[in-house]
Amino acid sequence: MHFGLFSLMAQRDKTTPARQIYAETVEHVKLAEQLGFEIAWFAEHHFSNYCLCPSPLTMATYLAPQTSRIKLGPAVIVAPLYEPVRMLEDIAVADVVSDGRLVLGFGSGYQEYEFQKFGVDLKNSRAIFLETLDLIEGYLAGEPLVFEGQHIRIPETYFRVRPLQKRPDIYVAGLMNDPVTQKRIAASGYVPFFTTGWNTLDMIKETRDKVTATYAESGGKADATPFAIQQYIFITDDKQEALQAADGARYIRRVAMSMRGKYGELEGSFLKEIAVPDEPPIEEIAKRMIIGSPTDCAEKLATEFAALKPTHVSCFMAIPGMTQKQTLRSMERFAGEVLPLVEKQLGPLANIGAPVPRRQAA
Repeated sequence: MHFGLFSLMAQRDKTTPARQIYAETVEHVKLAEQLGFEIAWFAEHHFSNYCLCPSPLTMATYLAPQTSRIKLGPAVIVAPLYEPVRMLEDIAVADVVSDGRLVLGFGSGYQEYEFQKFGVDLKNSRAIFLETLDLIEGYLAGEPLVFEGQHIRIPETYFRVRPLQKRPDIYVAGLMNDPVTQKRIAASGYVPFFTTGWNTLDMIKETRDKVTATYAESGGKADATPFAIQQYIFITDDKQEALQAADGARYIRRVAMSMRGKYGELEGSFLKEIAVPDEPPIEEIAKRMIIGSPTDCAEKLATEFAALKPTHVSCFMAIPGMTQKQTLRSMERFAGEVLPLVEKQLGPLANIGAPVPRRQAA
């Protein structure tokens, strides 16, 4: 098991300049590298303050010369919104300039508002997403590339710039309840990527068990099933600060669900915060998430890791509403105080979970 840093780059306060959010994100990534994080992930969303990163491959390319060890990747490339050839070329550039440190995350997307602006029908998102996975496999297999799908068609093409890696690690988010997609993920050796939100451990474990069963049905070994999770994490001894962090996480959940449920309200490009039906109280949200003192958070993580055995844990640590100083301090305490406590209970964390499949391109 290893850890990543997830950057949504949300703008809760409309007076916060985009330039400041970008600069703070760079500082987060540099610190994550110093603290030993494995991957820096960048989100992709468009046309609202929910996320100020419309191009995660550009962010990976931008951070490449400012880092040296940490891997860089999109979480995720919203495949249906891309011109396919341009996407492949951007992937190649990001891998070359990062000296082979690119990790790929793909998703089908869910915000209809975004799809409308790109002129793409959300109803076709799953089909385009699956074709994109086929396209990536064909691209990594070698040249020439010829692709003939229902939505993607590319004539015989040679690329002068290609990725340094034969096959970057590939993570796939979303469509957890789609058996066809999950079987494809398992058969191809991709890593399923699940956002825990404020779900209980039992709910997360249910998803984990489904992924494991699908992996076994596809010919894999159940105990070798990779599984990545994303967690909100904020370390503090101050109870009010913990509730403030939980409020920031709740805000993200609220605006995301409003867009998914198509009831979101925009003032220009700024989303209104709308409560999610039947959402738990703020104290319960804080309890379910990795928010609180080092001891409390270590106990939560030890319980989760023992139950889920994740391959990768993506840490959402730049929670809206928290200052840069609070965020950086939380990151330092997570690495310096929380993880050692977890290892005291479980042993070396690197030994937990199945490794990322190292399947080579065909």
